[in-house]
Amino acid sequence: MREIVHGLNTAKKRVGLLAGRDLMLIVNRGRNKIERLYGRIDEVHDSIFTVKENEGKISSFSYSDVLTKSVKFFPAEQKTDKE
Repeated sequence: MREIVHGLNTAKKRVGLLAGRDLMLIVNRGRNKIERLYGRIDEVHDSIFTVKENEGKISSFSYSDVLTKSVKFFPAEQKTDKE
């Protein structure tokens, strides 16, 4: 049986620590639909958190998405003027 090592409280704390930083999120929407989002965690609530993308779109996710690894966080890639 698969066991979840970290609980919801741990996921909430970790997401809260990432708030305000530039991030890349890899989101698994199911059925082989993988998205890359670039933005910042905008708001942290009891059940969900919102991400404001660089283009202005706002997406919301639950902490269970983090626990099931449907949402993964990475530091945003730094773009240089040479690219």
